[in-house]
Amino acid sequence: MKKIYFMMLLASLSMAMVSCSGWDSPYYVDDIVGSWESEYGCDGYGEYDIYGFDVVRYDFYGNNTGRYTCYNYYGQYVVIGFFWETRGDRLYISYDDGDWENLYYGFDRYGYLILSTDYHFYQYTAYRPAGYYYGPAKEMAGADSGQSDKVAKSERDTVKVKSVSKAIKARDDSAE
Repeated sequence: MKKIYFMMLLASLSMAMVSCSGWDSPYYVDDIVGSWESEYGCDGYGEYDIYGFDVVRYDFYGNNTGRYTCYNYYGQYVVIGFFWETRGDRLYISYDDGDWENLYYGFDRYGYLILSTDYHFYQYTAYRPAGYYYGPAKEMAGADSGQSDKVAKSERDTVKVKSVSKAIKARDDSAE
């Protein structure tokens, strides 16, 4: 009888040790590889759209290098190379200009890349797959027609689901 208890204890301890890895993550490096453009963010005051010269783009390459592109305060187009790596839900970026970032990352239900400096994701920026662009909310609703931004946002969310799944399918097809 003692042998049976000992074997059960040994089996449960070995299962517990296997499942306690701190580096397990539902995300994989392949998920982040690709091009991502900022679309919306959330700060302490609520969600906001990002468009025009405020859009930034991350290109993550499979060899752990990448390219960050944006417009600076003078309206000039800026391209900065970087090295990156992931560990669990952390993304570490070291830019060629000497700057660096330690971010938390994840994906929302639409397949958008979510980056945050905050562990709880209270403040974050959401990035859509590059090439998918709907335009500012007012363009989508038709600013001259008097439709509200709320209508545009709900239409955008509907379009977002269809377009993201198309972008992911296109990415998967091109990888084959």
